[in-house]
Amino acid sequence: IRTLPEPKEISAITANGSSTVDDLDARLIRAANEAARALFGTSTNTDTNEDQTNAVYYPERSIPRTTLIAPNTLVVLYESFDNLNFVYATPGSIFSNRNGHFHHDDFLSQPFGSKIRSRTNQGYGHIYLLRPTPELWARSLNHRTQIVHELDASLICLYLELRPGMVVCESGTGSGSMSHAILRCIAPSGRLHTYEFHKGRCDAAALEFEKNGVDHLVSVHHRDVCGKTTTTTNTDTDTGDDGTGGFQLPPQS
Repeated sequence: IRTLPEPKEISAITANGSSTVDDLDARLIRAANEAARALFGTSTNTDTNEDQTNAVYYPERSIPRTTLIAPNTLVVLYESFDNLNFVYATPGSIFSNRNGHFHHDDFLSQPFGSKIRSRTNQGYGHIYLLRPTPELWARSLNHRTQIVHELDASLICLYLELRPGMVVCESGTGSGSMSHAILRCIAPSGRLHTYEFHKGRCDAAALEFEKNGVDHLVSVHHRDVCGKTTTTTNTDTDTGDDGTGGFQLPPQS
């Protein structure tokens, strides 16, 4: 974080006992800096922890922010206010809906936000190509389970005080909606351990994390943390579940 420069000295109390404006400003600045340090977990010397929160120091752990759509790029398709979809732009593929057929070749090399017209229906049908965010992903993904929507996800991240560099355990990967919101908060140096007892949902989520370019921040575990089953397996360590539940993570993982 960047804190405000603090005054070296505070003006003295005036003769009538009231604080000067400089005194009040200095106290507000110091209080604001202390609140920021407490919130983001930094020390008084911000230089010692800047490398933990600044993505510049983690180029290999940062998703390249491109402006043009390249092959295999995740693209959110805006069809209408209440109808979003997604594709991975693949040369030769076609996305079809009631508005017509949209060729992926028309997406490539276009900037995010572009309006693309269909090659059918005389070009009257159109969609918008949007850059993916956790909020847009939650509205467009395939629901394997009931998901946590963006308003609830924002409150969860706020109350947990998530910030870069944190290690988070999530019980119930489900469709991965909440997982993506967490990953945005703890990047670029954090780690998410997410657990799912259903093998199919576990494998599907792991594949989506990889295709969305965030698999370096997350470990997907196939395990019932509530201890209700005895046949699940942890995909990271390939050890059987003893049925006792729990996360089974070593210290400082």
